[in-house]
Amino acid sequence: MHMGGEIQMNLLDMRQVAFLGLGAMGLPMARNLTKAGFKLHVTVHRDPAPAEELRSLGAEVHASAASAIASAGVIVSILPEDKQMREVLLAEAVLAAVKPGQLLLEMTSGTPGAMKEVAQAYASKGAAVLDAPVSGGTIGAEKGTLTVMAGGSEEALQQVQPILEAIAQTVHKVGEIGAGKAVKAINQMMAAVHMLAASEAIALSERLGVDLDALQKVIGSSSGGSWMFANKAQAIAERSFQPGFKLNLMKKDIGIALQEGLGQPLPVTALALQLFEMAAKENGELDFAAVSRVIRG
Repeated sequence: MHMGGEIQMNLLDMRQVAFLGLGAMGLPMARNLTKAGFKLHVTVHRDPAPAEELRSLGAEVHASAASAIASAGVIVSILPEDKQMREVLLAEAVLAAVKPGQLLLEMTSGTPGAMKEVAQAYASKGAAVLDAPVSGGTIGAEKGTLTVMAGGSEEALQQVQPILEAIAQTVHKVGEIGAGKAVKAINQMMAAVHMLAASEAIALSERLGVDLDALQKVIGSSSGGSWMFANKAQAIAERSFQPGFKLNLMKKDIGIALQEGLGQPLPVTALALQLFEMAAKENGELDFAAVSRVIRG
């Protein structure tokens, strides 16, 4: 029996990838994997268009997530939040399809606790797990220049190196399972605060009649600079809020940071969440730069 398990592990093809979650981030990441020569196995969730596009690029479209997983060596998941992580990855049929030697590359911006639950379930099936959320937005997903925050074993990280090279520019090993989700929450907390700071900067620059191009050049090489101001100032100024990364998802991520920091004073983050909640009432499905409407109207 033991030998049979080893043979099964050796036969798994790590270039066969079940990709679960074809949203604003997942679809361009999946495109980059097909371009890099991976054979994708996908399924339709609500909108059939992403799966059909990937079919035209060579992916196989399955009737269910379980069927996609049964055909793959690696499972990549990038879902909206904990709820979908549990519903999809811990579904009875899905877990029944998981084989020894498979590897789950879990890239959702969820909580460390949910990640640990999923990892335990997959480890009990003999699968390896890497907790690997990403940063870099939809632009980074399209260009394949994402930053990965990886929690898990060095062996698991090495195993998925070819996949990460196709979708990311930078990979940081940040600790064990759960650490990836923790670092992502901290990143999102800071990104939200920086977005609000950028919004106030644009509002004040307009009030004072400052040229935006000049302001961006100066701030870009000064101590007030941030990725958010460099990349989102134009969208804020032009009120151009096509998603991108939706405001509702950023609101969720700030909530994760506050939840994980319960008992630790995080006053700026708490204020950011209040402002994002105000903005979400009318702008939740727009890009998270639309939080600037709370400041600029």
